[in-house]
Amino acid sequence: MADPLIDTPGEPRLRAVKPEVTETASRWSELATVLESNRDKKLLVVLVGYPDPDNIGSGLALQLLARDFGIETNILSFHEVSHQENRALVKQLELDIWLYDERTDLSGYDMYALVDTQRSESTPIEDDLAKMRLVAVVDHHKRLNDIEADFIDVREDAGSTCGIFAEYLREAFPDGLNPNEPEHEKLATALMHGVRSDTHLYLEACQLDFIASAYLWPAVDQALLRKISAQSLSPAVMDMIQSALERRRVYDNFLFSDVGFVRKENRDGIPQAADFLLTRSGIDTVLVFGVVDGRTIDGSLRTRSDTVNPDAFLKKAFGIDEERGSHYGGGNVRDKGAFQIPIGFLAQHNDREQLYRLACEIIHEKFLEAIGQESTT
Repeated sequence: MADPLIDTPGEPRLRAVKPEVTETASRWSELATVLESNRDKKLLVVLVGYPDPDNIGSGLALQLLARDFGIETNILSFHEVSHQENRALVKQLELDIWLYDERTDLSGYDMYALVDTQRSESTPIEDDLAKMRLVAVVDHHKRLNDIEADFIDVREDAGSTCGIFAEYLREAFPDGLNPNEPEHEKLATALMHGVRSDTHLYLEACQLDFIASAYLWPAVDQALLRKISAQSLSPAVMDMIQSALERRRVYDNFLFSDVGFVRKENRDGIPQAADFLLTRSGIDTVLVFGVVDGRTIDGSLRTRSDTVNPDAFLKKAFGIDEERGSHYGGGNVRDKGAFQIPIGFLAQHNDREQLYRLACEIIHEKFLEAIGQESTT
């Protein structure tokens, strides 16, 4: 049979591009083999960091795929969902995400998986995970060479982890997800939101993300997706953006700012403030931080620069937590990153303002060193 062509009278004939499926089928076959070898067991999908559309959608996809192998799967998070869009996603889709606390019983699990990350050292269940088998790691961030798992699929050129899981679904459900099946509709909507969110509304999407969206589209609840994506900013986040504007300091094309003390449930306002400040003319890199619940210094970096690598920048600026053996911060290679530094014993200080000034001075000094400028304080 001849290759399909788009034939328009008087115009050049264009060859229709078909995605390469050999590698896709291979990756799904590898994952399916791992799942088959663990049939009827219990799987823990660990969401490291604050839940976001990409790791939520990816966790749901793995949960559905594992179910066909008799694997009972629970999705575990260590932080409450705080971003307004993410809260809407969880509420509107009635998603079941398990929030960890000291009473959480993990005794029934002997295997776990990581999605949208390759590290679990910073979690409060690090010791528990050390006793479990890591069966799968699926991610689109920079590949870490020391990870070991039964199945690893890390694609730095992918715009989203949800796009990778949609690729698996194309092989597992070649006729498409069923829009009349509520679980399929929820999954398609969550995955589509994850792809859109992590690719900045497709501005940073690759072929994989576009193909994923085309596959998911027939089963997506379009009205619900619009509702989730149109959430307004909370007063707390608006106040944080205002604080970041008032406290900003500009160094050439770099902008540094802070938002003061932040309650844990409003923590996602920090990256939202950074995103807003990046829209300022003449600025291509922004770092914003705050003190969350008086316990940690949390910060976000956003950049449009062709020369700033967020992962390298944050690791250079803040170094390694020697106790945990991991960096305080990191990110992807293109446009965003984050860091979290425990305040530890100093959190007992009675003078909150003095404590905050000290935190601000330290972070500011590290930032200036990272951009090659001397502190004037």
